[in-house]
Amino acid sequence: MELVGIVGKANVGKSTLFSAMTLIPVEIANFPFTTVKANRGVTHLRVPCVCRELGVEDNPKNSLCFRGVRLVPVQIIDCPGLIAGAHEGRGLGFQFLDEIRQADALIVVSDAAGATDPDGSPVSPGSFDPVEDVTMVEREYSHWMAGIVAKDWQKISKSVETGRSDLIQELEGRLSGLKIKTAEIEKACGELGLSTEKPSLWKEDDLLMFAQKLRRIAKPFVIAANKVDIPEAQNNVERLRKLEYPVVPCSAEAERILRLAASKELIDYVPGDSGFALKKDVSLSAEQRKALEMIDEKILVKWGSTGVQQLVNNAYLDVLRYIPVFPVEDAERLTDHDGNVLPDVYLMPPGSTSRDLAFKIHSDLGKGFLYAVDARRKIRLSDDYELKWGDIISIVSTGRRG
Repeated sequence: MELVGIVGKANVGKSTLFSAMTLIPVEIANFPFTTVKANRGVTHLRVPCVCRELGVEDNPKNSLCFRGVRLVPVQIIDCPGLIAGAHEGRGLGFQFLDEIRQADALIVVSDAAGATDPDGSPVSPGSFDPVEDVTMVEREYSHWMAGIVAKDWQKISKSVETGRSDLIQELEGRLSGLKIKTAEIEKACGELGLSTEKPSLWKEDDLLMFAQKLRRIAKPFVIAANKVDIPEAQNNVERLRKLEYPVVPCSAEAERILRLAASKELIDYVPGDSGFALKKDVSLSAEQRKALEMIDEKILVKWGSTGVQQLVNNAYLDVLRYIPVFPVEDAERLTDHDGNVLPDVYLMPPGSTSRDLAFKIHSDLGKGFLYAVDARRKIRLSDDYELKWGDIISIVSTGRRG
């Protein structure tokens, strides 16, 4: 399953964001290092379900469908808080950096209200620059990666320049634990004009620039501008938007409250909606009603949503560019072998083919692949057909059909 990490310094709302996304109860407090080990959970990507387009009633198995909105499960990890000097082991630095190595993308949480200092201790709103929340994560991650790359650099250089090894392969092996691919390493070297034939020419600054470039390519950021219900956040959101990353204004606490209220059947709310409705004949306490009214006025009306679902969608659909595909066994009835209509959604990386989908469903299906069928157009597709958003695909294989 694909993985996105939630990162940032202590006390910016990372654990609240994780809890809002997953409804997993975690310890939340306003002091540094409340989270001392990573929390893993499942949240959902929100995509339009093709059931509305086709006028059918679906029976989801691997996902959920609410009024034509398909919620697809994806994995999320909340990492311990990061502080300056983490790449040297300060705070929980080594533990933090080790936890995020498998993440495909990173949601960097920034306190848009400027209410936490560099070590994550509370300060008056507006007294700290939230842009530094982002640049600190950039700096620590890049220095950590540069340290991995630079280890035994002279030895690697000698091996490459005497023809005994290849630099790209050496770097791929060294960075394999971070899920970094050959093409990403080649792209970073190429964009910086660094010689892969003469690595001894690389200076210390080159190693750091390489790590910075590779991080941007292989571990893209989405910025969560959290705590937008606090007035001081307004101007800071605009300042964060001047960075090179997508920025999503959000209130993790508001989303957590809405999802809890929905889970207790107090309101109708689907994550990502711009509003909610009270259930009929529900009795709310004065405190509950006041909290919901505040969320509606200060968050939903002003910002359009809590931003939490947008963060998940932005990370998976806009940054990682995953493609939701609906596999079926029967291309006419749009069902699986049990008769479930549109049972599954698979998230496929950009450039994936119909054969890639077959292998993702089951290795035997991929090995015996004959052809695919576009269930909309009722035409055959070759093994190299490139999947498109919302495709409904049936795989025909020597083993079975899916």
